[in-house]
Amino acid sequence: MARVQSVRICDVQTGMILAKDVLTENGRVLLSQGVRLTDQCISALRKRECPFVEVVYNERIDFHTKFRYKHNKVVRSKTAFEGFYQETVQIIKEAFESIRLSNHLPLDVIHRLVDSHIGPLMDTYGALEYIQNIRVHCDYTYRHSINVAIISGILGKAIELKKSQLEDLVIAGLLHDIGKISITLDILNKPGKLTQEEMELMKTHPENGYQFLLQYSQLAESVKRGVLHHHERNDGSGYPKGLTKNQISYYGKIVSIADIYDAMTTDRVYRKKLTPFSVAETLVEQMYHQLDPNLCLAFLNTIKSSVANSIVSLSNGQQGEVVYLHPTPTISPIIKLMDGTFLDLAKNKEIGILDIINDKI
Repeated sequence: MARVQSVRICDVQTGMILAKDVLTENGRVLLSQGVRLTDQCISALRKRECPFVEVVYNERIDFHTKFRYKHNKVVRSKTAFEGFYQETVQIIKEAFESIRLSNHLPLDVIHRLVDSHIGPLMDTYGALEYIQNIRVHCDYTYRHSINVAIISGILGKAIELKKSQLEDLVIAGLLHDIGKISITLDILNKPGKLTQEEMELMKTHPENGYQFLLQYSQLAESVKRGVLHHHERNDGSGYPKGLTKNQISYYGKIVSIADIYDAMTTDRVYRKKLTPFSVAETLVEQMYHQLDPNLCLAFLNTIKSSVANSIVSLSNGQQGEVVYLHPTPTISPIIKLMDGTFLDLAKNKEIGILDIINDKI
């Protein structure tokens, strides 16, 4: 069983895990419980003259070397996916906490993470439904970054991007919210809806992220513009610049779809997640004025593949199996009910799908 102990800051070592949050003088969270300390974290703590920290003694492995030997891993099952996914969350959490403290992006870590972790996760058959079914309510910011990277990669594969383009796209997805490092954790982790003032502050994150990434010439401009444009919309209703259609970068358009899908299919404290069917309807509504229609069509086909043969619960109290999906862009399926009869939701629009209650049969 792991031990929790107070350690003087002069004795703290790289790889130790925080047992409690480290707070600033104002009571804001500087470093979260569970973070594995890096050299940058320790340096920042010393600069702030923290006398000691509470740590968990466990494996002392620096996150820079933690996944050195994981290249070319193949994830073959839901259980393996979930374990590998949680490991990925921990790595990106440590990397992002380090960025928050040091204001430095560890590009080597990001590139290796994409190669050794994000790649195998997005290549897993069933990845889209696996990430939706991982029921963890903490670390939303880090999980969302990983999910958007995976979903962007899945869409990138569907439209047959080249390998180098796919890697840049996944990096753009992983870093799309990097501008949020300048926003305090109490706002980022707020359990309820944001105030208008807090929302306006949140809307600065695409520009902040782009400006932060400008200092890294090794990153492709397409990655940086993907980060800058992921909240822009074709009709000019997005932010930060209110761009339209061809003014918005291709990666920005892809990441925006991934961002919408993950945000809507994830449980939050203030609302329950929506089903892929409901999100698909939203994408259909937005594809001709806010989002790129061709990208939406490609992603809708991906969603349809992920929900085929699923067991669903309906708003009329019945359950059944998804046995047919109408041609895109329609997403309403035909359901085979438990009594053997069939129900076409395209013709019975008053009945909706409440939840996917089981894996495919």
